[in-house]
Amino acid sequence: MINRYNPDSIAPPFSPYSQGVEVPTGARTIYVAGQVGVRPDGTVPEDMEEQTAQAFQNIQSVLREKGMDLEDLVETRTYMINKDDLPGYRAGRARVFGTGEGGPRPAVALVFVAGLAQPDWKIEICAIAAKE
Repeated sequence: MINRYNPDSIAPPFSPYSQGVEVPTGARTIYVAGQVGVRPDGTVPEDMEEQTAQAFQNIQSVLREKGMDLEDLVETRTYMINKDDLPGYRAGRARVFGTGEGGPRPAVALVFVAGLAQPDWKIEICAIAAKE
């Protein structure tokens, strides 16, 4: 079983995530390439919340292809270009993960970058998932 934890000896998480995630020996691992907010038809929503939700839906599709789902996420790394889009990111993430105690709580990193590969992309999310 994947063990998610938040040690009492450090500050609590700033949003719904885990400070550490322990993966058992022998678990299958999937490394998901950076996913952006592009819909299956190739269109890109202008809204940050929509791009975020779509990027996580794309991650979910990659995982489901191999019998995993969002609850199997171990880590996500998010790259954004505009700090002003942070509320939209949080809203889109909450749509997928929820805001309460339930739901996946992977370890996370959020980094602001100068740009992404396409000018209409506001966000890119890489992920690692594991399942026994």
